[in-house]
Amino acid sequence: MVIAIGLAALVIGLPTAVSYYDARTKDSLLRVVAEELPPRASYKEMTEFMQRHTTRYSFDEKYHHEYGGFVPQTSLDKFLFDRKVLVALKVNEDRTFASAEVRVFYTFL
Repeated sequence: MVIAIGLAALVIGLPTAVSYYDARTKDSLLRVVAEELPPRASYKEMTEFMQRHTTRYSFDEKYHHEYGGFVPQTSLDKFLFDRKVLVALKVNEDRTFASAEVRVFYTFL
């Protein structure tokens, strides 16, 4: 009985905690973007932002007009199924900042 209760708590509690952690991560990173990148920020400003906050980044001008970079992993991120966080800066046709998204990935490997 105790094992069943513990297992049920784990099955319900872990996804809830991870979802909350993801939401907080997204909110805090979007707040940083809003504080550091004004609307229509230049390509140079976006590059400097990526250099400060991400470990790997690149600009996809051909297909998505998006500047994406992965935030450094914490030890908790590595423990949580190799969690990776991507900051994606949407870019206008004139290569200025339009908006931002934060995406969380789990690789399980």
